[in-house]
Amino acid sequence: MLAMRSQKEIQKKIQDEMKKEGIGALILTRAESIFYATGYASQFLYTMQQAGIAYAIIPDSGQCELIVSNFEKQTAELQCSGVGISQYDSWVFVDDGTDEIKEKSTDFSGNQSFEIIKKIIKKIGSGIKIGIETNSLNGQFMEQFGRDFGKENLVDCAPLINAVRSIKTSWEIQMLRESAQIAEKTMRLTAKDIKPGMTEFDVRALYRKNADIVNKNIIETLVVISIGPNYSAAYIPRDYILKEGDIIRLDGGVNYYGYRSDIARTFVLGGKPNAVQQKKYEALVIGFKKGLSMIKPGVAFSKVFEETQQTIREAGIPNYVRGHVGHSISVEMGIEEAPYVAETQKGVFKEGMVLCFECPYYSTIGGYNIEDTLLITKDGIELFTHANETLIWP
Repeated sequence: MLAMRSQKEIQKKIQDEMKKEGIGALILTRAESIFYATGYASQFLYTMQQAGIAYAIIPDSGQCELIVSNFEKQTAELQCSGVGISQYDSWVFVDDGTDEIKEKSTDFSGNQSFEIIKKIIKKIGSGIKIGIETNSLNGQFMEQFGRDFGKENLVDCAPLINAVRSIKTSWEIQMLRESAQIAEKTMRLTAKDIKPGMTEFDVRALYRKNADIVNKNIIETLVVISIGPNYSAAYIPRDYILKEGDIIRLDGGVNYYGYRSDIARTFVLGGKPNAVQQKKYEALVIGFKKGLSMIKPGVAFSKVFEETQQTIREAGIPNYVRGHVGHSISVEMGIEEAPYVAETQKGVFKEGMVLCFECPYYSTIGGYNIEDTLLITKDGIELFTHANETLIWP
């Protein structure tokens, strides 16, 4: 599937934006940005979250360059197409068929990979404006970048990357559509399997099992579960025992070839919601439908946010307040990406965006969320998934 990735198209999008902003090169240090720009997902960088383990250098014209360790180079060569690859020697021994003995460091220092960066940047040009990901670099890295390239030449490239990633290629749209639909099928199967007496541990196990049943090519599951009065997110599942009449919220999705999904389904175990539960959910449904009906190219994010929030207040939750009611989605580990459907978000919906639209509500009577994924089309939207309109589901 990765072989079908539109590397040339993605690279051109990045470079076109660089030229607009007068940036001669990008030095990407975050795992998600490197994957987006080159198609390579660094296992060590995703796991260790340490800048310098891998880099991607994007010139304003010409081929992208990837820098990885000797241990990851083989995978990079298999996953990437149309990308230059350089390696540095890591602490891992790889028998390359020679008798040469090389000393190995105990851990990762970053000096070798940084020397490769300097050589690549020197070829691109001197005194150029360089975009870096400041949110992934500590003080030591920032000092080194400033010393070698000039502080006056460095700019934060996060806004540029966010802007480029917000408009998807046709291949990305396919990945996100399939990822969202895998999540929806997984949630439906899981909801059918949940029984009174289970705990969050049981529900998580069901979700993982069902995701593999739906599609064996998922990389990982990413789901937040809240049951009964436990509305908040918990990294370590709680031991609350489910009983009939409890609210259940499944929120999240899967990682499918590096692309994430994020939808939510809320229902009552046993299919018999009480009056309070039903009233809260109906208000969210009304607001959700109102917001969806407004979304199309040219409409302001803030306008949809305001109308959605106000509609929910008028429909039955008068104190309803949210920071946003939706977000972009693609390769981000934390799932949510800019732009957001929020009061403070400048800009409008544009054709080619893929977003998650949501209306969550959390209280001591349980956690609720309605969330679907959609594509902004030429004159409206294409819903990838379809949330339930009642708490009697599936």
